[in-house]
Amino acid sequence: MSDFSLITLKRRAIIDNKNVIQKQDKYIQFRIDQEHYEKLKISAETYGLSPSLYVKNLAQKSHLKKPYFAHEEAKQVLLELTKQGTNLNQVAKRLNQLDPASADSKELTEALRYTYGVLAQAQKEYSLLWQQLRK
Repeated sequence: MSDFSLITLKRRAIIDNKNVIQKQDKYIQFRIDQEHYEKLKISAETYGLSPSLYVKNLAQKSHLKKPYFAHEEAKQVLLELTKQGTNLNQVAKRLNQLDPASADSKELTEALRYTYGVLAQAQKEYSLLWQQLRK
């Protein structure tokens, strides 16, 4: 093979390499302390890589999971759970205000039934939520 063909092949390889590099157009930067950097550096050297390339390989090989909810949906779920927690706290406060020794048993019974209903409904909703999250 002539020198001209080798040069041509090398140029094609460089061009192909640039095309691959150009497809990776996003940049991530982060800071770590000296101790963690040294650990990364040692691990990278074990594989014959630079710390940056080692971290890139780790990130690309990691098994990232898709979030269960989009950001807006997660905010809605959090809001709903907060409302339910507030409701349960109000029920608990009302029950704690009752004096079992002097309270009308009917009032206490109604409060307990209501509390049971709220808790049963919450349990059903949480079960449905967990079923969705496990998919």
